[in-house]
Amino acid sequence: MGMSMDDFCRCTPSEFAQVWSAWNGMEQLRERGAWERMRMECIASLQPYSRKTLRPADVMPLPWDVDKEDEKRNEDEELTREELLSRMEEVKKRYGLR
Repeated sequence: MGMSMDDFCRCTPSEFAQVWSAWNGMEQLRERGAWERMRMECIASLQPYSRKTLRPADVMPLPWDVDKEDEKRNEDEELTREELLSRMEEVKKRYGLR
């Protein structure tokens, strides 16, 4: 994380949690960037041999693509009260709550 031992020893647990959270976020972004670059290299290599236009998620689906699709689906989908109640009843039946 790049902290000196002195800085580490002076941190309270909540301060350390904040430092670790920021460091972890940066590491995840760095890792994600590397995967995105690899995916674009794959697309550039495969596109000349494909008849259709390739999308990044077609070539190499990554975990954060699913999150984007779920968010888009949730934005597009507005459920009525009856549909929500119907879904709730289905879940109750599935888990034996009713």
